[in-house]
Amino acid sequence: MTQNSIEQMAIEARRAYQREWRKANPDKVRANTMRYWAKRAMKEAEERKAAEQEAN
Repeated sequence: MTQNSIEQMAIEARRAYQREWRKANPDKVRANTMRYWAKRAMKEAEERKAAEQEAN
């Protein structure tokens, strides 16, 4: 086996594990997604506020 094929197998194994984990823990996935988008919205709001202050 080459190093590239071993790395590819590791990537596929990681993806399979994550897929199964997400299937088993939909509430945690949903909570994480909500936290991500809340942080993203706050960051965009701060950036808009900063841009408005620069424009003035």
